[in-house]
Amino acid sequence: MKNRNYLFIVNPEAGSGHAQQVWPQLRHWLNEQQLLYSVHFTQYPHHEYQLAQELTHYLTSTTILVVVGGDGTLHETLNGLHHAGVQATIGYIPCGSGNDFARGANIPADPLAALQKITTTTDPTTLDIGVFYEKTRNITAVFTNNLGIGFDARVVHQTNQAPSKKFLNKVRLGISSYVLSAINAFFRQRAFQLTATIDGETQTYERTFLVTTTNHPYFGGGVPIMPLAKMNDGKLDLVIIEKKSTLKFIWLFITMLLPGHKYLSFRNFHHFQANQIDLSTTSSEFGQADGEVLNSDPFNISFTLSKQQFLI
Repeated sequence: MKNRNYLFIVNPEAGSGHAQQVWPQLRHWLNEQQLLYSVHFTQYPHHEYQLAQELTHYLTSTTILVVVGGDGTLHETLNGLHHAGVQATIGYIPCGSGNDFARGANIPADPLAALQKITTTTDPTTLDIGVFYEKTRNITAVFTNNLGIGFDARVVHQTNQAPSKKFLNKVRLGISSYVLSAINAFFRQRAFQLTATIDGETQTYERTFLVTTTNHPYFGGGVPIMPLAKMNDGKLDLVIIEKKSTLKFIWLFITMLLPGHKYLSFRNFHHFQANQIDLSTTSSEFGQADGEVLNSDPFNISFTLSKQQFLI
């Protein structure tokens, strides 16, 4: 729309450089349409957070903040706005490796199609976003996809730490690094005790292997861990997976990739919908939020919901 001003935050490293490659095409189309815009490139990890806070000074009722990158780029941008106490309407162009938020929100995978949809959509859509408060470290942040503790977070940590990650990403084999990390993490992750309080009701799980508080169906680059989750139902979805048998656990993960969602009825798969969730672990575990690594400590964490406007 001609009366809008678009502020772009572009992470050129997202998707092994995919965002940097597609930006000239997006810029060309913006110029063709004679749209008013400015672009701000990230220079280092987590720079999106700072850029978002700096750009709050330029936000008006006709300003759209457009994020070009992956799930982590969107995560950092939204947290910059959240901690600045500022609301903004967001457009998102997926150029990452996983793009789970785009998948959950039905945003076109093609960057140009996503941009065209942003610029032609009149009214924003209000979606749920998760808010977590880590009591031990006194940290509050938001997430769009999920916050995981245990196996999935260990995979994220090991993938980020892998010496081969940069090279594999460069030659478009980043998924290989993720698969190798997942295999390694499976054998290294130990079951742990989790206490979950869900809308006031408390239960303890002794053999937890993975727990994720999720906002939509997908994690790990398209795995439908909770196909019933919706981004506009005013609820958070909690999934707890226990590892009581190695073979049963492997079969559960295989069925996640198959049609039919049979795993939803497995005895070691627990699903809840809630407005308020509190989780605590007795042991130090890996954590991740939208694919961004959290500290490895015992967790004492609470979850609520907030709202965010998107042009999708």
